[in-house]
Amino acid sequence: MAVTLVGLAICMLSFAYGGSHKHGSRFEYLMLHFGYAGYKCLAITLNLVAFTYAAEIYPVSCRVTGSGLSIGVGRIGAVISPLAYEWITEIYGTWTGFFYILACFVILNAILVAFLPFETRGKALKESIDDDHETDQLCQGSERPQQCGNYV
Repeated sequence: MAVTLVGLAICMLSFAYGGSHKHGSRFEYLMLHFGYAGYKCLAITLNLVAFTYAAEIYPVSCRVTGSGLSIGVGRIGAVISPLAYEWITEIYGTWTGFFYILACFVILNAILVAFLPFETRGKALKESIDDDHETDQLCQGSERPQQCGNYV
């Protein structure tokens, strides 16, 4: 998730930089268009990963509520974002300021992802809060259990 966030921040910065030069070079033109395309692709990927992660960290008894809360907070951000765009554009006089500020928040988010307390890779989905067993789907039926979990 952190790699996707860093890629998203790079795309935002290149989009804003490439778009800030009206009659720029071919390089700035490519930065604008590849930054925009990367931003769109990585934002969708990040949403899928974040919603899947949110669903995996909650036990079955409260999974729908936790996922709904995560999606709801995202929707609140989607409602506030256009208002913030207009406000920041009015303050700075250009649209690029919004994307520079947004890229800073994405970089901060990428740093905070390292501190997420739950690792869901290789773990079974919990039926209750008390469940705490791990499974490795690649090792089911394996005759060599000492090698389970040692994959990249």
